[in-house]
Amino acid sequence: MALSVEFWSSVELGAFGRGLMRALGGLGIAAQHRFEVTEAEYRGAKSEAARAAVRWRSYVSYPVRLARRLRRADVPDIVVVCTNTFYAPTLAVWAARGVPVVNWVFDLFPDVLVESEKLRDGGVLEGRLAALARATFRRAAANVFLGEHLRQFAEQRYGASARSLVIPIGADGAAIDAPPPSARDLGAPTRLLYCGNLGHMHDIETVLPLVREPGPPGWTLEFRGHGTGFRRLSALAAREGANPRVAFEGSLPDDEWARVMRAADVALVTMKPRAESLVMPSKTYSAMMAGQAVLAVCAPASDLAETVAAADAGWVVPPGDTGALRTIVERLATRPDEVLDKRRNAYQAARRHYDQPVLAARWAELLGGLRGT
Repeated sequence: MALSVEFWSSVELGAFGRGLMRALGGLGIAAQHRFEVTEAEYRGAKSEAARAAVRWRSYVSYPVRLARRLRRADVPDIVVVCTNTFYAPTLAVWAARGVPVVNWVFDLFPDVLVESEKLRDGGVLEGRLAALARATFRRAAANVFLGEHLRQFAEQRYGASARSLVIPIGADGAAIDAPPPSARDLGAPTRLLYCGNLGHMHDIETVLPLVREPGPPGWTLEFRGHGTGFRRLSALAAREGANPRVAFEGSLPDDEWARVMRAADVALVTMKPRAESLVMPSKTYSAMMAGQAVLAVCAPASDLAETVAAADAGWVVPPGDTGALRTIVERLATRPDEVLDKRRNAYQAARRHYDQPVLAARWAELLGGLRGT
């Protein structure tokens, strides 16, 4: 009988999630993704009322639905619950009756809440949430992390677990459907793209001077996304007046998202200082799969920086080093061969290591070992 697995998240996981379910199905695992808010609903929540509705569904109706599902008689063999919503894995390990629950750690909580200044470090609530996180790590059948730095920090903070491993988010090569990178037309500008959420854990301070004062020509920078950082950066940029080489636009539907990703040369990915132990930006893998090199603003000792370095797929700038960021961007405008080499390296590494059929094999090994535990 086929192994049945449900993956739970408050917000739809998108193309990579659909690719993972499809790849697991090809390995004989009946995998299903259950969620409360669609990608389109999440990205389209522009007003305060719409964002409040998404928060209600994510933090109230979604956990209730998850708990009810785990109490039913026809539960799957294994349930994988990710940390959006952050307390959903905790709820799941307590609500499950004999069903193995995998704690899928996208972001590390409550640490992310502290870093984003939504929770006081050392406060009573932070201490209680930390205790719940510690118990969740211990009670889960397995803990899956997006990167090695995230795993090491989590285990130092909350204790090692019996089953702990790293499986990157990766990307869905079939959905992005990108051809191998090729040289740009002579004289065409190098196209930089920031695509996706720009939130509390992303660095905008290092990027802001580049947005305000673009300097020499030969490159463009397009922001397509959402989030608190996106709104703040676009508002700050607007105060400085129109900049013909830097553009801010909204999020993209799947078909247009893939087209825009394929058209860009370099992905800009940023992480705030101290975020390197708490998150791993999933947009990195989609960018590489689309044939983009990666310009990462992040700590050198981070999963993001090491992913870029391992594939020789781009450049790393420490947060706060605005001069280094400007130097690299201006160099990219004059060295198309260097950009093309990095793009090709990123494209090849994505297919070897981060495509969903590759990652599904690692998931299948884990899930097969949990069956009946």
